[in-house]
Amino acid sequence: MLCLFPFFFSWPTFIEIDDGEWEDFVLERYKAYWKRKLKSGLPHETPMPLLYKKDFKKLPKWAFEDAYNQDAQPRPRTCDHSLQNSQDEKFRKAFLPNIRLFLHKDSINMSEWNRLSHFNNPFGFMEYKYDDVMDSVKLIPKPKEPMLLPKPGDDGCVRCAVVGTGGILNGSKKGVEIDGHDYVFRMNGAITKGYEEDVGNKTSVYVHTAHSITTSLSLLKKYGRDSYYK
Repeated sequence: MLCLFPFFFSWPTFIEIDDGEWEDFVLERYKAYWKRKLKSGLPHETPMPLLYKKDFKKLPKWAFEDAYNQDAQPRPRTCDHSLQNSQDEKFRKAFLPNIRLFLHKDSINMSEWNRLSHFNNPFGFMEYKYDDVMDSVKLIPKPKEPMLLPKPGDDGCVRCAVVGTGGILNGSKKGVEIDGHDYVFRMNGAITKGYEEDVGNKTSVYVHTAHSITTSLSLLKKYGRDSYYK
């Protein structure tokens, strides 16, 4: 069964409960921890205890899975083809026009850290220590503009292309069309050198996980991926 367990102040959580002593140990460990922190004064300024994947037999469901950091209010809609104009009811409910796009040094306060600590990588920081992650996050500068801006004097539309490494563009000759977008997002291996005719060579944002950035060099070397800049 699924059991709701409140963390005494701001993080109600769902955790999978089955027969066995380990579930009681996990719950009691966190319960005792937060009781001590409440007595010490500032529990919200303290990283929560580490969660481990081995403590869950099934993917847990949390009450705050659909909470997202958002930046300033979205720009006024001047683009006739803007996604914000979509009349699809399901899309309108899911679409967040001002969701925070970029991680930077000011993105994560303690409350947000504790929320993300409930989720496994790459969606959060489960099993990771606060100091280990934040030492790196603090090195990321805050962008001058948090949103993607249209070209000055254009029609107000922002056109984006997302390019993966599945191979479907091989022989497509779509390179010029891809590079014609305002922003080009490339993922995983992101090979361009030698394949410009099919995939273009413009890169605005490179999206990766820790796994993809460390394995792409070896897995894609035969295709010319022998550095992080090709």
